[in-house]
Amino acid sequence: MGPSRRNLLEAVIDSPRDGGTSDAWAVRVRGHLLSKSGPVTEIAAVFPGMVLATSTAGLPTPEVATRHPDVPGAEACGFTLLVDTLGLPPRFEFRLRATLADGSRVKVAAIGGERRPLTTSYAPRLQPLLVTSLGRMGTTLLMRMLSAHPGVVAYDRPPYEARGGKYWLHVLKTLAAPADATKRVGAAMEFHLETLAAGGNPFYSAAFAPWPEVEAWSGSTYVVDLAAFCQRSIDGWYLATAAAQGARDDALVYFAEKHFPDAYPRLMRELYPRARELFLVRDFRDMIASMVAYNARKGFGDFGRETAASDAAWLADLRRGVLALRDAWRERGDPGSLVRYEDLVRKPEMTLPPLLTSLGLDAAPETVGVLISTAAPDAPGLSGHGTARSPDASIGRWRQDLPPDLLTAVEETFADLLAEFGYASQQ
Repeated sequence: MGPSRRNLLEAVIDSPRDGGTSDAWAVRVRGHLLSKSGPVTEIAAVFPGMVLATSTAGLPTPEVATRHPDVPGAEACGFTLLVDTLGLPPRFEFRLRATLADGSRVKVAAIGGERRPLTTSYAPRLQPLLVTSLGRMGTTLLMRMLSAHPGVVAYDRPPYEARGGKYWLHVLKTLAAPADATKRVGAAMEFHLETLAAGGNPFYSAAFAPWPEVEAWSGSTYVVDLAAFCQRSIDGWYLATAAAQGARDDALVYFAEKHFPDAYPRLMRELYPRARELFLVRDFRDMIASMVAYNARKGFGDFGRETAASDAAWLADLRRGVLALRDAWRERGDPGSLVRYEDLVRKPEMTLPPLLTSLGLDAAPETVGVLISTAAPDAPGLSGHGTARSPDASIGRWRQDLPPDLLTAVEETFADLLAEFGYASQQ
């Protein structure tokens, strides 16, 4: 037990209980925490990379005051949290973290469970085709190729970052989540004063104690109905987009979007069991060389470089992104879903047919030829997007473009991941 943990006089979690169930996607957590100096200043539910919910102590605990009559705040050290699990993996575990009066933090408990998948009765007209990758890995090239296929619709505005599917998933995540009653948009009596914003249901929050039936409806039936509305909206937006772009409605199978390896692709695939996902990778040294060249051309630091204190800190942040991509591929990918940028550039006529076939799309030579010609470097909308003199010259550019000290740092930072994805080191 660490020093901070020993400062806790009582740490009790009353709910949830082992083996318990809930109709809602959110978990109600209740308990009380008391330290030697009084109630804790904050209780947070945390998951790697995110804080799920926060609360402060303040609920009545007369029985605790009886046991600790001389400790300030013992009479009101209870707390409750409503922790949303919709953005978490199906099997999840989050931790409760308390902040003590002296600012130190202590882990109080781990709460794990398994949630049911979010599905609806709505039958989508279009299925998602997700291109999951990172910046400067060739997503614009692949999206250009996919968007030229008669079975795929994408909003035709390079670099293809207008994503209707992601928007309506964001709507789902925002409106389905428990509200934060400390914010005006989440306050039960003030939400309407925020005229340009709407958050989660203000009557579905840790601070609002409705009847159990109301909380169960808010966290289950309402969420499913909202998800179906979002699916209908995605269909409507992409079918309208296809019509505006002159595509044949009867030929369409997918809407295509590029995504980072975050919570959105996982939730999309949960909501659409028939969705397909492609994981696009590129030699990470070339990726970084392209980022450096792009920043130099634009005159500012993009891709996280502007907020990093040093190259080492920047590379560490980029490594976290590559690890997230690797983990997403391990979780949801299959051998046919991994696409290499180098193959798309050097031998598209060999790479595209099996890829299209695996997606159930027409892979006839004339169709493949259209996709390749549409993605030519000088095609409208693509000219100027690249940072090398030609796509072929963008492969292996790290040998000439990266300064020796930066190249050494990149090799050291990404050595294991380069090997895992089949890219040889420079030795």
